[in-house]
Formats: sequence, structure tokens, C-alpha cells
Amino acid sequence: MKYTRIKKWHAFLLFISGLSQLIFSQNKENEKKDFVRPDWAGFFTNSKNEKIDTKQFPFIKGQADRVKWAFIEKQPEKYDWSEMDSQIRNAVKGKYYYYFVLWTGPHSPEWIYEQGVPKVVVSGGKGKEYFPYYLDQNYINFFHRFIDKLADHIASLPEADQKAFAFIQPAFGSTGDKQLYKGAPKDPKYKISAEEYLEFCSGATKRFYKAFDKPELKHIRFLFNVDDESNPEVLKAAKGSKAGELLYANWLRQNYPIELRKQQFTIAIGYQANGEIKQDTELRPTFYGLNGSQPEFVRGEFSKFAQGGIFQENPVWNYYWTAISTVDRGLDLWELDYNVVKTGLYNEGFEFSSKYSYYKKPQSSPYAFIAFRDVLDAADTERFPEEKYGKATQSNAERVNKIETEFNKYGAKVGDLQAATSLSGSNYLYEAKAMNDVGFGLIARNYCRFITQIDANQTSVGLWRVGPTNQPYGRYARSFENKSNKNRMYFDLDDHFLSQKQTVTIKIIYLDEGIGTFSFRYDSESNLDKIGLTITKTNSGKWVEKIITIKDGNFANKGPKNSDFSLVNEDKEDDIFHMIEITKNG
Repeated sequence: MKYTRIKKWHAFLLFISGLSQLIFSQNKENEKKDFVRPDWAGFFTNSKNEKIDTKQFPFIKGQADRVKWAFIEKQPEKYDWSEMDSQIRNAVKGKYYYYFVLWTGPHSPEWIYEQGVPKVVVSGGKGKEYFPYYLDQNYINFFHRFIDKLADHIASLPEADQKAFAFIQPAFGSTGDKQLYKGAPKDPKYKISAEEYLEFCSGATKRFYKAFDKPELKHIRFLFNVDDESNPEVLKAAKGSKAGELLYANWLRQNYPIELRKQQFTIAIGYQANGEIKQDTELRPTFYGLNGSQPEFVRGEFSKFAQGGIFQENPVWNYYWTAISTVDRGLDLWELDYNVVKTGLYNEGFEFSSKYSYYKKPQSSPYAFIAFRDVLDAADTERFPEEKYGKATQSNAERVNKIETEFNKYGAKVGDLQAATSLSGSNYLYEAKAMNDVGFGLIARNYCRFITQIDANQTSVGLWRVGPTNQPYGRYARSFENKSNKNRMYFDLDDHFLSQKQTVTIKIIYLDEGIGTFSFRYDSESNLDKIGLTITKTNSGKWVEKIITIKDGNFANKGPKNSDFSLVNEDKEDDIFHMIEITKNG
């Protein structure tokens, strides 16, 4: 890490053919804003039946709700806001924030069909068998009227109730998903083209912005389930409903400030899923603002995936490491059912996800971390050459077995070979019967923000399934290995993390196994390799943490291997580590 002057973010302009070339002034203004974390950023939970206890669970920043049009306007222009208002009042009393996804489409009132809206019966979908015909003018009129009444009602609430809103997620189709229909219309005349999809969704978006353009509602932002902006080649190649979604994404990003967005699969539902690297590569530039724009606030809900075999094998490990992975991948609002939260069994992960929410710029983040893991990616032909391990295809079970056999001594295991060699993404996370430590197309590195390990596999060894199973840390770890002369781990702190010399707190979480000794060393003002603390283990067999305060850190990449700090083995006993976290003081 080298001290550098913080540079202002410059306005970023994306050109796209076939649509508008004009970027509206509000988008330009948004790009000039400082990336400031709002007070409501953090972990959210959903609960309808009981109040949320933020005293017992202070990491909870808000409640996620679902508001169904059908439940509010049960008869034309007769509105019952009592259920939504009750949730808002609970939020005010409980001192937490509130947001909702507006469910329309299949959750529209039944009376709309009696007043002329065609009922579209679908096949091949999941859930409801019919939907409204979205392009019907009657439906558009009813829907837009409801948007107006929704804004009017929220504007009429007491100021404290209004301020409880973090944001609102408009939804135009099936629940909060992008699709208008789930399934194919049996009558082809109700199919919706890409251009019609764009027309309908853009019209509804304009109505939301117009309806909420009130002084009382200026603080309420909109969160959209929307893709990244696409270039003309991608748009041209897109087919069916996907083409409409991309057209709308481009239109929305060119006309409005998309500060908040939804993303669920696979970021919010698990970690180490086959094929995950492709999605991470595509989304990381937008999530973190690496493309010249501001980072985006990203939300996603966990939903049903705790029922899967992977999670059930050890929920304590898996909730925690899912939380760690969501932070690494750029998720800001991780949303789980309150029935899970109130067990108190998984607090460490929920605290971690809430703590790092919205801190995506190193210069404005109070924290940096690195969580140690090795990942056995069968798609990696450099680490696992085909001439030794076999052809690098996901279905090659022999290759997976060879990799597992080599690393079994470090704890690696393939619990469901069929899933490892045949499933990907959310299907893998839900359907696999057990955890696998070998996969295909994985994010093959430590999880981190603003700290990087230098030559990780050349200076340490990865471990799997270590330490007490009732502590969350041991799903992965890294260790010294004296017999292979791997006795020092080197780290680089992002050059922008500290803009000036200041005191920092270092937290090290390690496995207290054995009685060996290791040290933390760092690049200081007076010594390029100063010992900050020497730690002797006590053989408790548990994961423990040690806190170090550094007042004279230089962190100018002048340590060994151009590092900012190191972990050093001081004897012949191998030491095992989970995490290093740095906190700015003041």
C-alpha cells in the first residue's frame, strides 16, 4: 500500500446505438456525488408476524416487505393501506428502516378482469396460471392510477413514517423478477415483443418518478431489478424476453440514476457454485464502480437455499461463508427470514455483511479484510495441467477425483460427485446433496476487500473443514507448511485505503491448536519489517482472535516481497489462519 492523494471521480459516459444518445442531467449529477453510505445500509430481514428486535440483533438495519396491489385495492378506487402502515409503524417504533417490493402483474386485483383487462393463461411456468395482458390500455390506466395513489398515501403519512423508508423496489411483472409472464401465453396474440416490453416498463418507470416527485418523498430512492447496459452487438444477439430486458436496462440507465439494483442468483444464496466466475467477471465492474461510474448498491434475498444438502451439512459454516462471499462479490443488502435470524446461531455472518455494506471504495471504507481460502477449480489448466489430470471439462469425473485425491490430506473432499460434474449456479447450490471442495469455473482465491495476499499458493497451503464445527470459520483456512518452507505469508494493502498516516487496529483470527508461536510484522516508519506482536498459542482447540494496534504504520510496500505486512512462523509448528481485518481508528 502506498499513500496517494484521493482523486475525484470523473463523470462517465456510455454510448449506445439504437436508443437515445442523451444522458439526462440527473444521471450526470449522480456521477458527481460523493459515494456516501446511507444510514439504512446493511443487513435486512423479512418478518410479517412479529416485531424485529434490533436491540438483540443490532446488525439488522431494516425490514424487507412485499406489498401486493391486490391486497390494497380490493375494489376499484377503494384502498386499504392498513397492513403496510402497520409494518411502517413497527419500523418507527423499533428504530429500523423499511422497504417493500411492489407486486403487481399476477398480484393485481381480480376486478381488473371484470373491467376489460384480458386474462392471459400461460403454460410451462411456475406459480400462477394466468396474468393480466400488460399492454391493454385498461391495465395500464389502472396500474398507473395505483402508482399515483401509493405516492399520495406515503406523502400523507407522518414525517417519521416517511423517513422510515429506505427505498422502494418497483416491480412490473411476476413478483420482483424481470419477466412479465412466467410461462408462455397459450394464445400467441398475447405475446409481448422486446419493443413492447420496453414501452410498457419505461412507461411505468416514468409514472413512478412523476408520482413520487413530491417534497415529502425526495429521500426515497428506487431500486430496480435491471441488467447492466449492453453494447449494440449484445442487443442484436438477444432473443425473446431477454432482448426486452436489455433494451429496458439500456433505456433506464441512460435516463435515470440507477444507484440501487437487485441481484440474487447466485450471489445471495451461496458460495463456490460451478460457473460463478463468469457472473462475477461480468458484474464486478458495475457493482464496484470499476467501469468509471459510481459503485451500485446491490440487494438480494436468500430464500429457500438453506434447505439444500450443501447448507444442511453445516449451517453454521455455510451461513457465515455465504455472508463473507456476498461481501467479496459486492452485495450490500443481504435479506434473510427473521425466523433464521432470531435463532442467534449465525450472528457472525450477518454482522459481517451489515458491517461492510456500501463500503466499496477503499478510501472511504473504515475496514479492509482478507478471509483465507484455497479453491480447487478443475477449469484451471495451469494449476491442473490436462496431461496430468485429464481433459478440463466439467463432466470429467476422473479429473475431479484426481484433484480431490491430491488435496485430501489438507481436508479437501468431494461429497457429491454427480453435482460437482453436472450442475451449475443456483441449481447446484440447491440440488447438491453435500459440500464439494472441487468444482468448475470457480472464484479461485481468498475472499477480500482491499487486502491481497502475495503469491498465496507459493507461500501457504489451503485447508478445508478445520477446527470446531460449531464455530463458523473453519470451512476454509490457510496454513504455514514448514516441510515445504512455507513459513511466511505476505500481504498488500490497497494503496488508497489510507490517505494519511493514522492508527489502525489489526484483528487476526487463528486456530489455537498447538503451542507454537507466530508474529505479525509490518512496514513501519522506522523499520521495514517491524514485529508488531508475537503470539504464542495455548492449544485450546478453538478459533480465537488477537487485536493489535499499530500507530506507526507506513504501509508503503517496502516490506519483503513489496509487502505492507506479513504473518511469520517463528518455530517448526504450522499455524492456521482464518482472517485478517484492518480497521481505521479516527
